[in-house]
Amino acid sequence: MIEVNQPRDGRPVPPAAGLSLGEERARLAEELAALDDAVGLDPARALDRARGLQERAEELGDHDATVSALLWQAEAYQRDGEPAAAAAIVNQTRDAHAPLGAEHTVRACWLTARIYTDLGDRPTALEHVMDAVGAFTDGVSRRLRTRVLIKVADLLDELGDHEDSMIWYARAEELATGDGRMHMLVVNNRAYSTLESGDGDTALEQARLLMSLGRHYGRPLNADALDTVARIHLLRDEPGPAAETAQQAVDAAEQLEVKAGDALPEYLLTLAVAQRGLGEAELAAKTLGRARDLVSSEAYGRTKARILKEEAEVQAALGDYRAAFETHKEFYEADQELLSQQREAQARARQTIFETVTAREEAARYREEARRDPLTGLRNRLYVEERLSGLLRNQMVTSGVLSVALLDLDHFKSVNDTFSHEVGDEVLRTVARLLEDAVAPVAVTGSFAARLGGEELLLILSTDHRDEALRITESLRASVENYGWTPITPGRIITLSGGMATAVLEDTPSSLLARADAQLYAAKSAGRNRICTDF
Repeated sequence: MIEVNQPRDGRPVPPAAGLSLGEERARLAEELAALDDAVGLDPARALDRARGLQERAEELGDHDATVSALLWQAEAYQRDGEPAAAAAIVNQTRDAHAPLGAEHTVRACWLTARIYTDLGDRPTALEHVMDAVGAFTDGVSRRLRTRVLIKVADLLDELGDHEDSMIWYARAEELATGDGRMHMLVVNNRAYSTLESGDGDTALEQARLLMSLGRHYGRPLNADALDTVARIHLLRDEPGPAAETAQQAVDAAEQLEVKAGDALPEYLLTLAVAQRGLGEAELAAKTLGRARDLVSSEAYGRTKARILKEEAEVQAALGDYRAAFETHKEFYEADQELLSQQREAQARARQTIFETVTAREEAARYREEARRDPLTGLRNRLYVEERLSGLLRNQMVTSGVLSVALLDLDHFKSVNDTFSHEVGDEVLRTVARLLEDAVAPVAVTGSFAARLGGEELLLILSTDHRDEALRITESLRASVENYGWTPITPGRIITLSGGMATAVLEDTPSSLLARADAQLYAAKSAGRNRICTDF
């Protein structure tokens, strides 16, 4: 299991001195928002920072900030090539902090889509990102909604639905307009999509739009966008502009204090391809040598394989066919190793996802079973104890009325003695169905029926008026009396007595049920088959 609350370097971030709780929470929110830039540039550093911020959030009792910090950790793992760790954090966060708010729900779905994309399962990734779209509200940040729409478009394109992907890119662009960073990201991804489709002319139009937006927003193209433009030139068989732009991408990346993953070697690879296209094979070989030195880590297997393939092409261009053959063999081995690593990583991540989902489903099932009466299927005493306090609290801040009705089947012992316990159980199951029918019209308000034990039953009714609660309970009493009991208890009609109490401001669960119990005693003393109330 991934530990999600310990800073990697063991040093928690201390709270700021002299700030009020509100000011400290506001500062924490700003620091979390700053991870938006950091997580793409340096996932490992962003992970450490998010862990420290999570600790701060927990000290402040800030639930929203805690969830935000956890999801930043998941994204850092995902961007650092650890989808299993990312999946574990997303799933643990959903379990431990449910229900998530709209912003965090969308973000969790979006992250899960990215994880499945890393695993090569794009259909499942599309399902999750569409779940994110379905969770959109006006309260979800525009930037996150834009990222989700971009992800939908990217996946549709990768799944071969280029036409629909353009519709989603257009939706993303409409939402992103005015936000320079996101607007340029949309156009960059659309340009890359068009590049991958082989449509050089349209890709060039997108590249020109990207450069125009850079001037409009006063944002120079970043290294990633420059690399996209360079590849578009390569697609159009324009090695000169490709080499010039790729060199700009390399220069921009080298100026960064932190180099993001395999970005620089990828830019060097693009530059080398352009140099080979210009007939500068020796220069391309030196560029590839730099790129290869940067991907010695096993984490960059995909890029390393592509570099080896290009090295074989360059060596052939230099006339060194023996070296080209040996490098191609090395490429093949690296490609096969990469495939094996990908399959192993996919298996680990899928197992993590499967185990977490299975555990969550089993926990939910056991939780539900533990709060149901096995004989009647009604809620049980444990559920009543858990829910009644919350309903009382809600009643304090709403205009609704909360009533409870304790019910008891009249002379039920004689039913068991006369007909058998099996018949008695059938009577209880039948009455339980009548209780559920009675409460169904108001179930949406939190109303429910329960069996407390033996023949003792309970209605919890949240209604607009106490008279409505009495009407429901009285109707239930009549339904039990008028039910066709002959096939079950020939010659014997089943009736029930009830005591009803309506909550007041100072009530606790115990005091409310005690008053209902007193009214139940009054109903039995008055002759049974009736409902007595405290109003």
